[in-house]
Amino acid sequence: MIANVLHECGLDLGPADDLLRANTGNPEGYWENRSFLRLNDTILNALEGSWDRPPRMNATSGENGPALDRFRSQARKLARRFKGREPWGWKDPRNCLTLPLWRSVVPDLKVLICVRNPLAVAESLRARDGVPFAHTLDLWLTYNRRVLAAVPPGERLVTHCESYFHDARTELRRVLAWLDMPTTEERLEHARTRIKPSLVHHRVSVDELVEAGASAELVKCYLDLCEEVEPPPAQASGEEAYRAVCFTEA
Repeated sequence: MIANVLHECGLDLGPADDLLRANTGNPEGYWENRSFLRLNDTILNALEGSWDRPPRMNATSGENGPALDRFRSQARKLARRFKGREPWGWKDPRNCLTLPLWRSVVPDLKVLICVRNPLAVAESLRARDGVPFAHTLDLWLTYNRRVLAAVPPGERLVTHCESYFHDARTELRRVLAWLDMPTTEERLEHARTRIKPSLVHHRVSVDELVEAGASAELVKCYLDLCEEVEPPPAQASGEEAYRAVCFTEA
């Protein structure tokens, strides 16, 4: 959804034929460029992993690692396709695992971290792919810990999916300003029509996440991400109480 609205505001994601097609799992489209997706999968496979089995050795373990050298030229070729087409970008959750490689070949790369309650993610992956609940929570924590480790605060922006259902205009303007992406009022209003709460089948609160038995480490990571959203999403309210309950024992 967020990639979609940014595309409507002028972000070039590549030719339509290069984008992953919509299906029943995501009827509005994935807005993922298949060339970037394939390269990310190839990198993870070379490191003896995959999107749902993050490799122990990964692209966040050192952007100049010799295991990744052969992929750097392929990444540069992909990036060169967009020369003169700024602003451009690509969306792929796998970037959380491969980001240091991309940061080494794309100068001044800005990273937009799209956050959703881990419990909602777990419910979605269970319904779509049958991924076990506990495994999804582990994946969520691994992905987000690695992207936070890979990108310093000044080069990333965290945006929460819930923000678009409460005040889409304000959040979209905040993101566009950080991306240095001016847009017209007409495009902004059209982009807002792409935000469809009815397509979000799993929306949960921090209370439900805690009650579901999520680890203190996972809840802390989620709340830390929420802290970087301005203002924090409504579903992260009560944050200080959860910090006292969950984290003082650490």
